[in-house]
Amino acid sequence: MRWQIRDCCVRLGRVGAALLATALLLVPASGDEPVKEGGWLRQKDDKTGVTIQTMEMTLYPADEPRPALGHQLVPDDFDLIEGNAAIYYLKAMGFLEQDAARDRLHRMHEEAGVRAQKEKKSWSDVPPGLWLAMPPSELPKAELKSYLELTSFQPALLQEAARRRQFDLDRNLRGTNDPFGYLLPELQAMREIARTQNLRCKLAIAENRIADAMAVLGQQYAMVRHIAQDEFLISHLVAIACAGITWDDALYLVQHREAPNLYWAFASLPRPLVDIRRSLAVERQLLYLQFKALGEVSETPRPAGYWQDFLDRLVPQFGSIAGEFGVSAGGDDRQTARAMLVGFVAAAYPGAKRYLVNDCGLAREQVEAYPTAQVVFLALVRYYDEARDDCFKWSKLPYWQADAKTRVLGFEGMLHVKPDRVGWSAMPVQMLLPAVLTAQSRAARADQQLALVQTVEAIRLHGATHGRRLPASLDELALPAPLDPATGKPLDYRLQGDHAVLSGRETPDIRYQLVLRFADEAK
Repeated sequence: MRWQIRDCCVRLGRVGAALLATALLLVPASGDEPVKEGGWLRQKDDKTGVTIQTMEMTLYPADEPRPALGHQLVPDDFDLIEGNAAIYYLKAMGFLEQDAARDRLHRMHEEAGVRAQKEKKSWSDVPPGLWLAMPPSELPKAELKSYLELTSFQPALLQEAARRRQFDLDRNLRGTNDPFGYLLPELQAMREIARTQNLRCKLAIAENRIADAMAVLGQQYAMVRHIAQDEFLISHLVAIACAGITWDDALYLVQHREAPNLYWAFASLPRPLVDIRRSLAVERQLLYLQFKALGEVSETPRPAGYWQDFLDRLVPQFGSIAGEFGVSAGGDDRQTARAMLVGFVAAAYPGAKRYLVNDCGLAREQVEAYPTAQVVFLALVRYYDEARDDCFKWSKLPYWQADAKTRVLGFEGMLHVKPDRVGWSAMPVQMLLPAVLTAQSRAARADQQLALVQTVEAIRLHGATHGRRLPASLDELALPAPLDPATGKPLDYRLQGDHAVLSGRETPDIRYQLVLRFADEAK
């Protein structure tokens, strides 16, 4: 699935989804030279293609709080207020009454872009983008405070949003005529909120305001939970991206000398952190929501005149997709769009016929008796339904089982090998389904990140009760270390002299490892 961000608006499209999914999260470094980015050291293994991201962490022992659940990052279910958090997020975006602040921020970001261009740098290499990768100890606090004053109206609104149970933007997805072209400007703004919260949290850590840092961290996780209530897969990818930003803040927070042990606070967060089942259910039907006429396709013979009318009804349903080919589905371009559709039918016919006869077992005489368009669209929906369910069925299992099975059974063949035999009728499969696999792996990554930081807290508790000693293995921990969602097995842990290395399995192209040491008692 392709997702475009134009003029701060997120538009659904259907080509190249993996590219944006990567951009929303962590982009692997190229080559095999290590790259320092904030608190992370990134190095790509050219043989496997996996990027290893390493953070060295200095820990201070911290016992369980008393009472054990005294620290909560998100409100307990009992404490949630019935109401729609979306209203408060829209206010926090400045959409309703903060035009001056939004304009000033927009100008600052434009000025940063001009500066980056002059200095031949990327936007992330100049403030305020540069600050996003900085550890708390390196932040220019005075300059950052001045920047955050422009959004001083946000914290109270985000606090209120975190207390609300629901998040509803009233999409009316079934009623829209062009789901692929649905504009989602609020998602870009939500990512901006997450980045701003990242700066607030790190500034609070740098100023030893631990309670404030915990409050911001909780608001970030609450926003992740809220975005994950949306219907679009892109919404859930944004939620996962925000979770990754939040995880960075959590790793910095738990290294602070005064940070309480947050093991149970992390354990209390939702699992999965981003539940993509709702958006997957929508995604499974999205082709038919966009092209409603496809729901009529069956083996029942219909005359050529019916299919001429079918094509006429299908053209307007192309909506925003037609624009990808430089034409409009309406107005003066309608005939051009229809001509392109007729050309598609002609090009797709040979492969569609082969598929219906050789793979679906239809009699050759039956297929040859159909009008050309019926052969093409029957093959299209048959192949799409088959490949779609072969992809979606694995979402019903834990990721660590589904990931292994999809590799062993070769779902990639449905995307690359079999389409060579099916021909053009395989186009929807190749356009829509790769994003589903991407979303599943990214959701597992968010859960793995949470498992890693929760395990760090279990290790900090062990240090508090064992004289600052790292455990020889995770089995020594008094509080259980979560399993790795990528494997269903314990996280990898190795004690190596004065430090330990905690890591998870790659998911699928990034592997995290945390190098853990306890601070000297004198420090």
